[in-house]
Amino acid sequence: MTRQIPDFAQKQFIEDLFAIMREEAFRDPFFDAAQSGEMSRAGVRAWVLQAATVVRQFPRFISAIHANCPHREAQQLLAENLWEEHGKGIEERDHYYLIKKMARSLGATDEEVELATPFAETGEYIAHCMRVTRDEDFIVAMVAIGMGIEYYMPVFFGTLAESLCSRYGLARPDVEYLLVHVTEDEDHARRSIEIVEKYAASREVKERACEALREMIRVKRRFAETLYAHCLEV
Repeated sequence: MTRQIPDFAQKQFIEDLFAIMREEAFRDPFFDAAQSGEMSRAGVRAWVLQAATVVRQFPRFISAIHANCPHREAQQLLAENLWEEHGKGIEERDHYYLIKKMARSLGATDEEVELATPFAETGEYIAHCMRVTRDEDFIVAMVAIGMGIEYYMPVFFGTLAESLCSRYGLARPDVEYLLVHVTEDEDHARRSIEIVEKYAASREVKERACEALREMIRVKRRFAETLYAHCLEV
């Protein structure tokens, strides 16, 4: 039987996680470059091509957490997340389909998207996400993905969508991949935190979750900064 944890201890754990997010916070340089219009259109296209290599793998991360999760409530959230990644069965709403559409609006072909080679740091980021979600306790994985990645997406993607429309001439349907995350990831992150607070049942899991959150943000930072440098070169 799962040991009941006092509410105050769980609240402190969540506060500790948010403290880590503040300590490790960074500003993706691509964000400012796109917002100001300083990044070239070719650079934006290069960013989207690399992002697409991550999007193609993201359902595997969710599936791996689901496979390790024993609680029906959490399974439901993960299943919903996975179903949304696949457009709820509608091809035109599938997230990979949508990011390919965004790439086409920037001049890339579907073949270029499919054959895009991940940069070393992109591959490291994907491999790290796969390790965490496949090999760690589901609480640790939900913290890494839900708080380390999805929590930041609504603001970042919402502003990026506006920038691509105002600075680079894209239409709203072209940036639908970004816009769907404004609402979906806000809900995912909020509900993930509720699940983590409810089911994080041991000191060891909590400590590992804190470590995993730091690791995820740092890996993501290396990925973001290196990708920005590559896009500048383009």
